[in-house]
Amino acid sequence: MQITLSEVLAKYDDPILFTSKIGFEEYIFLNVDDVEDGYLLVASSTTPEVISLLKDNKLSILGALRSGDFIVVECSSDYAVRRYWPINIEGFDQSLLPDAGAALSLEVDGVADTVDQAKSYFSIRLSGGFLGQESMAFHQFKKMVDNAYIVARKLLAPAEVKSSKSQVYDFHITEPEFGSLIINIEKPQLPRQAIVSRYFQGDAIDTSALRGIFWDTKNKTLANLQELKRTLEVGELDENAVSNFALLIRDISSIFPDQRDLFSDIEFSGELDGSWRTLKFNSEDTAELKEAHRKFFEKPQFVTGVISIINEGTYNVVIKVLGTNEVRCNFSAADFEEMKAMEHFQTGNMLRAHGVIYSRSRRDIMTCDSAADVFLKVDDPTEN
Repeated sequence: MQITLSEVLAKYDDPILFTSKIGFEEYIFLNVDDVEDGYLLVASSTTPEVISLLKDNKLSILGALRSGDFIVVECSSDYAVRRYWPINIEGFDQSLLPDAGAALSLEVDGVADTVDQAKSYFSIRLSGGFLGQESMAFHQFKKMVDNAYIVARKLLAPAEVKSSKSQVYDFHITEPEFGSLIINIEKPQLPRQAIVSRYFQGDAIDTSALRGIFWDTKNKTLANLQELKRTLEVGELDENAVSNFALLIRDISSIFPDQRDLFSDIEFSGELDGSWRTLKFNSEDTAELKEAHRKFFEKPQFVTGVISIINEGTYNVVIKVLGTNEVRCNFSAADFEEMKAMEHFQTGNMLRAHGVIYSRSRRDIMTCDSAADVFLKVDDPTEN
């Protein structure tokens, strides 16, 4: 068999990366090593879409090689095939393959490693540690997917609806990929107009405008994650920086790995300003962010929100805080009795509580150290 080069994609003296048609199929070849009077190549069946994504620096070289049936080829210096054999790409010497995220252009860094990821609206990737390629414990998979779902809803939705139920808005995903667990999220399934009006203060928002609001939110999230990563890299995550990034750190805290988790690294990816951005937070980054989260949120602070539930029997009040989770504020019996005597202590009005707040996936919990202030919803409690 003779390999005839169709298009050379990368060259260093000899062609390094190129395409060739074998029979009725197109293959992409990568020269990984020299052998006696010839080359050792790896190849994968490919498609025009894969090559286009690769050339546009939206898909990594490794991603292109993973996209089809993987084979190893030994050939002479004139590309006459001596022998070839199929192999699982994970069983091949990984040191001979490109790094994950390596683009065709050396000027571009951190592109997608799968076709679905390159085409996705937003992607969350959990990697490192002891994640297996073939299988994992069911409870581990459920935990990772559940936490990714919680984080995605916090990062990708406008403040007005980010804590709402899935009936309000939702996302579709493509098939999750193992090895490193990649969850590729497609464009949001937007809510019906009747639902939208309740969350956006009755404004007349058409579908196009609402889609733009979601898109802007996603772009702001990627820009903020990029700035947070830069801050970690230069060692500037001081108290002031933590305060600036507090809500973002809180939104992603659900997915931080602990000692029982199989993974160690988290990546968030998506298109920003016309380019694919992959922002990787390794185990050192997440450890620093977890500590920052603990120090910032586990100290007394004020939280203000709209009263949604009053539980007299257990002395707590649930408030809805704009841009974050609901918070269940737990009071002493004496403080709760004091609040009951307040004129505006009823659902729909505002409550400003002080205490230590603990983050939870669905509803945060605050241990309050005094009776809260209660205001009419039209008032601004921050001015009092």
